[in-house]
Amino acid sequence: MNRSLSCQLLRIFSSFFLILITFWLWPAPAGAQSALKVAIIDSQKAFDRSAEGRKVVAQLQEKEDEIKAGIKQREEEINGLKLKLDSQKLTLKEEALSQLQVEIDKKEADKRKYEQDSSADFDQLKARLIKKIRDGLLVTVDELVKEKGYDLVFDLSSSGLIYFQPALDITEEVIKRYDEAAGQKR
Repeated sequence: MNRSLSCQLLRIFSSFFLILITFWLWPAPAGAQSALKVAIIDSQKAFDRSAEGRKVVAQLQEKEDEIKAGIKQREEEINGLKLKLDSQKLTLKEEALSQLQVEIDKKEADKRKYEQDSSADFDQLKARLIKKIRDGLLVTVDELVKEKGYDLVFDLSSSGLIYFQPALDITEEVIKRYDEAAGQKR
């Protein structure tokens, strides 16, 4: 779960930070020669290491465990009924066997519906929580851009960048400011 969640988060953050970069690509006036002020952020690291990001991952893991427990409980009920059906095939009347099979079919349908509903609920929860953090991180990056006057901000997670000066990395500052802002909102 964590690995697939990290991959999904990486793709989501990558897209948004690329969009964010395009907003900061302000062409210099004609004839003006100035050095670009560049920063690097690792959005995946910011998500993984922020307090809110860790809470979201824990919350999603808890929800996933809850869903798995619900599925397991339903499977155990179905298996118990199937075992009862198998062990009593010779002693039960046809009507009772038929009624038991109907109950098994109903429980299997209930399990499938639970899995579908739970999956949809989980996906909605994940999207809502990730969006909340993504939006907060973007606000934090935007504040830093305005404050420090960056011309370009590259997302290390998606840019294909293979080398940069470590001094350009603002990830830790983004994490710190985001955590502070999130703490103040509570």
